Amino acid sequence: MKTVLLSIARDAGALMLRYFGHLREGQVKMKTSTKDLVTVADGEVESLVFERLRAAFPDHGLYGEESGEVEKGHGARFIVDPIDGTVNFAHGLQHFALSIAREESGAITHGLIYLPALDELFYAERGRGATLNERPIRVSPQANVADSVVATGFACVRAGLKPDGLPIFNHLMYRIRDLRRLGAATVDLAYVARGIFDAFYEMELSPWDVAAGLLIVEEAGGRVTGFAGADDPVYGRKILATNGRLHETLRRLIEEAIKS
Repeated sequence: MKTVLLSIARDAGALMLRYFGHLREGQVKMKTSTKDLVTVADGEVESLVFERLRAAFPDHGLYGEESGEVEKGHGARFIVDPIDGTVNFAHGLQHFALSIAREESGAITHGLIYLPALDELFYAERGRGATLNERPIRVSPQANVADSVVATGFACVRAGLKPDGLPIFNHLMYRIRDLRRLGAATVDLAYVARGIFDAFYEMELSPWDVAAGLLIVEEAGGRVTGFAGADDPVYGRKILATNGRLHETLRRLIEEAIKS
């Protein structure tokens, strides 16, 4: 499994890089709004990944951001985001990633996130730890919220939904060291696992945004839950991922902001 997934990621990354910085007029389009883009590369990368997964694992289902659920499978499926951070990709920013997760019986068993522009490949299997370019990674040891760096995103704003995450942003900014917004949830989760960020939260994300990263964070020693009544961080559309030590305090602060 690992060898196949890493090979697929490298080839998909090479395809992304052929387009990165070279997109032409007509190759970037709006999906739902000017905040929600799709490029010709998104579709081509997903097609490549699906073709390779289908050949290697013909009994698995396939579920992707661009195609939806194209095959049901027999108890297991792959969840794919071909390019998370499409706005970054379209504007020449390096923080975009491929995400592949394997799900079986409702549990994520394998997770891969690849940032081809930075050649950072994160991988995890349940119970076997998490790695970056084959080297083990761990979440940060930070135990003080006031000294923490937290990442977030605004999928809720992009979707035009209320309540959105802006009250949380305002509430946390005065209680933490700083807040970062890279524009790709997969990258944010990978960087929590790596110990760069101490935590990440966001609202209104989809399964392909978080499934692989959730496992990578957990296997790096972190904790991932929902918040504000959402118990399932993959399908509940609210996710909080932390190094574990900060988890309950940050969840309390986030829920305070939502209620205020």
